[in-house]
Formats: sequence, C-alpha cells, structure tokens
Amino acid sequence: MPQTELSTLTGLVGQYISRKYAAALLDKSKVAELKSYIAQYLYDTGYTVEGYTEKQLAERLYDEMAEYSVLTKYLHDPDVEEINVNGWDDIAITHLDGSIVKSEETFFSPNHATDVVKKLLQHSGMIIDNASPMAQGHLPNNTRVTALKMPIVDGDCGIAVSIRMLHPQRVDRENLIRTDAITDEMLGFLETCIRYGVSFVVAGRTSSGKTTLLNALLGGIPDNKRIFTIESGARELSLVKRDENGKVINNVVHTLSRPSENSAYNITQNDLVMAALRFDPDVICVGEMRDSEAYYAIEASSTDHTVVSTVHGGGGRFAHRRIASLAYGNFERQSLEQAALAFPVVVFAHKLGNNTRKVMDITECVVDDNGNLDYRTLWRYVISVNEDKDGEYHIEGKFVRINTISDSLRDKLVRGGAPQKLIKKYTEKEDEQ
Repeated sequence: MPQTELSTLTGLVGQYISRKYAAALLDKSKVAELKSYIAQYLYDTGYTVEGYTEKQLAERLYDEMAEYSVLTKYLHDPDVEEINVNGWDDIAITHLDGSIVKSEETFFSPNHATDVVKKLLQHSGMIIDNASPMAQGHLPNNTRVTALKMPIVDGDCGIAVSIRMLHPQRVDRENLIRTDAITDEMLGFLETCIRYGVSFVVAGRTSSGKTTLLNALLGGIPDNKRIFTIESGARELSLVKRDENGKVINNVVHTLSRPSENSAYNITQNDLVMAALRFDPDVICVGEMRDSEAYYAIEASSTDHTVVSTVHGGGGRFAHRRIASLAYGNFERQSLEQAALAFPVVVFAHKLGNNTRKVMDITECVVDDNGNLDYRTLWRYVISVNEDKDGEYHIEGKFVRINTISDSLRDKLVRGGAPQKLIKKYTEKEDEQ
C-alpha cells in the first residue's frame, strides 16, 4: 500500500471531494455520505498514513474537510475544559480535573492552523487577518475563542488561540461541594444573598471558577423569579430549564452585547444593563465587569436591584478597587464607597498550584455613615500544607468560618424577606448554634 504524509493526503482527498462531491462539504446533513466518500477513496487508492488505522484515517480526513482538524475531538470531549494553541505545533489540553496534556497531533503548518481558526471564528462573524490580527468569537455550544496571529505572535508559531468550553450540565451545587470548591454552608449563604436581595461580586483570575460558581448559584433560583443575564462576546451562562416535553419552566432572559463596525449600531453591556431594568428583573447578572459597564452595574444595584457579577481581581478590598477603577477611573474614597455599597459581599475564587479551584474567602464590607470601609472575612480557606514534590503540588487545607454577618447585612436580608430562622444561621457563632 502506498504510504504518504497526512498533509499530502489531505490535499489529495480535498481535491477529489471538491471535484466530485462538493455539495457534501456544504451540507451538514450529508455527514455519513461524506465519510463514506472519503473511506471509498482510501480503499480505491490504497493510501495509508503511519500511525493511523484505516478508520482513524478516514475520521481525521473528515475532520480536515468538514470540521476543525486536530481540534475537533477536543471540542466534542465533555472532559475537556480548555484548548490552548501556543503555536501551530504546540497544543495543550486542560481537562476538568485540572490536568494539562500536550496533544500528540498538531497542525501541518502555521498557515494550516490559521485557516482552521478562521473557520472557527466564522461562527460569530469574526475575521482574523493581517489587518485585524486579534479576534474574539464563540461557538454555538457556549465556547469562547480568542485568537492572535502574526505579527502579534512570532512567525514560527503562526497563531495562538485560547478556546474555553463551558459544560453547563456539570455546573451544580452538588458538584462544587463534592470537589471541595466550597462548603454547603458557604454556598447556602450566597444562595440566601442572591434570593433575598444582597448583591455580590465573584472576583478572581481567568479560569478560577467564577462563572462556574455563578451558574450554580443562578441555577438554584426559584423558577418564578426573573433572571436577566448580560454577557459580552460569548454566552457562558446557561440557565434555561425545560421539562420532559421541552417546555421552558423557569423565567430567564439571556442577552449578549453586539459590536458593530459602525459604532452607532453597537449594543454594549451598558445598554443591556439599562434595558434590564425595564424587564422588572429579580436578579440581574452581568457576566463580567471589564469596562464602563461596572458603573451601570453599580447604578442598578444602588436602585435596590439584586446584581451579581464577576471581575478580574483579588478578594475583598482589591475587588472594590478594581470595580471603582472600571466605573470611575480612580481609587478615590467616594468611588470605593460606591463600589462597596453596591456589592457588600465579595467572593474570591482562586485556582491553586495543584489546579484545584477553591473559594478562598467570602468577605463582607460594612460602610459606616462617615464612608469608612470595614472588611470582615466571613469564611476563609486556610492552607496548612503547600508543597512541591517532584513537580507536583500537594496542598491541604480546610474552610474556616471567621465572623458572623454584620447587623447591616442582617437588616438587608430581613428587608428582602429572608426567614429569621435562616438569617440566624449567619448571625450566631458556631458554638451558639
């Protein structure tokens, strides 16, 4: 049997299919037919590629023709959380358990990698080229794509891509507790806040579990409560619930900002926050504050709406400094006071050295009549062992309750309708319960 390189065979098969069965390349309903045409070509020509069985080769060639090359199997793998293309010949796969594995298969060349990424970005109408070497887009299944090409990255790399997948079916409170990301008591407190009118923000770096936590919390809101979500670029929140007949049983409005080449037609997160107020929502969720939408999120919370969001930053006072900077462009006392009044509770999510995710602390900020800010840590994850053994991190710790909630937070929960028995859990010390 004639043996050849995969890149060469891909070109030959592509020419053959384009010449004889071009319609099958454009019609997703003809997947089975296209695969059979490829298999028949391999049978007729006898071509083989080292390291591939006949079936594997047919599948890989199909991925090259109609899907996304070497990325295809990872995009459809429920155990994959992130795909990082560091260069055309360097692909790192991050799994749900935090492990990172390099893919043995790579693209054929920098140009091949760029062509595949262009196809990915087409789903959201985004273009990456020499004039626009940076692009963000998304795929239909809650997958966010961020790509950089030459000259932003080196020519021998060709392109760099971060592809982040959200698995909404895995995002629930049981999973968070089982993986020791948070305790039942801490999660219950945040559920109490979101249900009875206390706005909060989840802070942390990229991939620290911020959106995962928000999904779980918002998913637990009673079905008769209206949720209005606002996101930018790609939808990562997935909250719609359906019964066995496919009927929607909860009350959710998902929205996405829309950039336009003509700024007059831009729909920003700012616009959507203002629109949300007209929908009489019980909860407004701004997926991420990263620009001036922080100002409008503060304004919405200040009008007694329950607002939850995420922000890149540290816990407690660092989150409020970040929000103040985004909203007002400064760290002045009045700006910090407004950020703290709008989001009195800060949840700090973090990815540890062993790739596990933890809610490191939940902090309350009390603002007195003079505008002074008093930060009270309510819960903290205390690390007792943090060792690097032969390149592997070994971390041990436990969640500790530090303080009860303040009188002002208790009063806010009372006004929001929280039962006294429920509030009592967070106002009494553990030895008093």
